[in-house]
Amino acid sequence: MVQSGGESTMLGHWRIILRQADEAARAGRYDEALLLATRPDVADHHHVVQLRGRLALDLTARAGRRGEADDLVGAVDDLRLAERLGAAPDALANARLKLSDQVAAEIRDDLDAGEPGRVVERVDDLARNKISGPALRRVREAADAWQSALDEARRGEFGRAHDHFDRAERLAAGAAASALAAARRDVQTKQKAAAPKVEALYAALEKGVWSEVLASAESLLETVPEHPPARQARTKAWQQIAAIAPTSATLPGRGMRSPSPGPRETLAGEAATEDPLDNHAPTSPTTFPPEIAPIIWLGPGKRPTPASPPRALARSADAGPRGRFLLWVDSVGGYLVCLDDRVVLGRAGHDSHADVPLMGDLSRDHATIGRDGDGYVLRAHHPTFVNGRQVETVSLRDGDVIRLGESVELEFRQPSPVSSTARLSVVSRHRLPLAVDGVLLMAETCIIGDSPQAHVPAPGLAEPVVLYRQGNALWCKAAGTFEIDGRPTAARAPLTLQSSVLGEGFSFSLEVLNAKGV
Repeated sequence: MVQSGGESTMLGHWRIILRQADEAARAGRYDEALLLATRPDVADHHHVVQLRGRLALDLTARAGRRGEADDLVGAVDDLRLAERLGAAPDALANARLKLSDQVAAEIRDDLDAGEPGRVVERVDDLARNKISGPALRRVREAADAWQSALDEARRGEFGRAHDHFDRAERLAAGAAASALAAARRDVQTKQKAAAPKVEALYAALEKGVWSEVLASAESLLETVPEHPPARQARTKAWQQIAAIAPTSATLPGRGMRSPSPGPRETLAGEAATEDPLDNHAPTSPTTFPPEIAPIIWLGPGKRPTPASPPRALARSADAGPRGRFLLWVDSVGGYLVCLDDRVVLGRAGHDSHADVPLMGDLSRDHATIGRDGDGYVLRAHHPTFVNGRQVETVSLRDGDVIRLGESVELEFRQPSPVSSTARLSVVSRHRLPLAVDGVLLMAETCIIGDSPQAHVPAPGLAEPVVLYRQGNALWCKAAGTFEIDGRPTAARAPLTLQSSVLGEGFSFSLEVLNAKGV
């Protein structure tokens, strides 16, 4: 019986696909071979099934060779492809165990270099690719204990830190001995330095002198950045200090003065009259917009009373300063300041709603950065990378480089251990529509100063200037006397989002910015 041409073509079709798949595999194009060998019209043919088995064995063997050559990425890719080709589970398990033993030695080098956090990240990344084994688990446990010791030390729990160091040394079994010893010595040094600072903080708290409490808390936090009582004391001190204005101040050309003895506005709302001769008297509350909630003066020698009860430092979720403004610091540069707890990173343009608009090939809502306690969490809505690794949700660390899309790169910094405020700097060739030097994600304070811990570096500034949230307003704190919108003041005073500030060796201005996309 003679077969028709169509039937002959169908019967020979699998041979053509088989030959193409075999040629692709011989050329090392295993992805192409997989696509051909899994086509629905030939996948069940026994010759094609045999080919897939042979390809799986070849890939498993090549993964071993790549592992020996320190090509971890290639080895993982080969094993993943072998699994899709139907490699035997036992063969895959043996290959992955061998690969985990090979890479464990390399990862121990990171432990020797004193980088336990990197060890944890790498082992977890391998586990997501099904590469695990006893050697990797042990080195991860040692790194976990080491990292826990560092975390406890940052909280001032030095006894627990030493316990974790002991466990890390047992698990490391002689590896990273010098690095672990150096880390323990560093913690011991911090422990000795912190002890008198802790005593000073509690002594200041007993006396109730809030300026001393603030100074003691900040000093302790420089050594122990996450010391819980110090953080609580600092927040309380900021609240108390900012809520109480000075009862007198030495102002340019004047001695120590109190408010004019003439009638002024009081808590009962009586009419206020100004002393025309006293140009430096504290400003009447009616001078400021109502949202500033200024201090009301009761008379000479009396302690000023806040117009509203003291409250914790405002966050954007509370009634208080929100949105964005521009901070122009003379001889330094300009910054876009974002006050909200959540900011959107995206493409600049008239149709954009991004808080941080960037002139690049991005989506309008490419990613968001949200404040989470004292830290920040990046959430990606479109392709986003941190330190070269694609992420969806990740907690940001000081020094992380964020890449949005293909090429827009930002550096994330939290320079001050006593402030949650962060700074974003554009490190790629891209720019914002505004000529600014960076973006500030302002939490409770913003420090302008000549210090590595300043959010706004100002070389040559003798004393730092601090902007901070208090109640419904932003306030400015600086040493000595300075002017706000042409009015002399001392130590601290509230600002509007359109204020200009002039002091000894510094000047800056604020400019409200409402429209998004610019």
